[in-house]
Amino acid sequence: MQRKIKMLSIMAVTLFLFAGLVSQIARADILEEVFKRTAYVDLQKIFQEYQKKKDLEVRLRQETETGQKKLEEMREELERLKKEYETQELLLTEEAKKERQQEITAKVKEVESLRQKISNQIKVRQDQYTQEIIQDIINKIKQIAEREGYIYVFDKAALVYAAPIQDITGLIIDELNKEYGAEKNE
Repeated sequence: MQRKIKMLSIMAVTLFLFAGLVSQIARADILEEVFKRTAYVDLQKIFQEYQKKKDLEVRLRQETETGQKKLEEMREELERLKKEYETQELLLTEEAKKERQQEITAKVKEVESLRQKISNQIKVRQDQYTQEIIQDIINKIKQIAEREGYIYVFDKAALVYAAPIQDITGLIIDELNKEYGAEKNE
């Protein structure tokens, strides 16, 4: 009887160890599957190499230059008014002096108002462009992750180490630029 209990105990321990081993193997398979379905990207590199971002930077620079030209024209007009006033000041009546000073003050306010308006427009436009680019990148990452079966896609900046084989940055850049090129040519 004791021998049967001993045999049953040995069998139970063996079964328990075997079940633990199977569990570990299954867990290893799951971890391997998770690893295969995990990728990372270098968001900064994607952002820098996305052609749409480069094109929007050029457009923003052009918009800034156009605004600066308008502002410079108004500043030149202001300087012209100031010089005119200085050269005619001695010949003007008090009433005419007041009018000219008011005209100059109004022009100073107009120049400052335009400067602020241009600055705000550029900031808004820059924010719009940045959001548009970020949204394109996120959408492309999601699209590729779903197509390729990735369950996790991390940003390289958040990782201490990752195997280069898991880096899909180049794929993202290529597809973004290809898609943008097609849109641009339409």
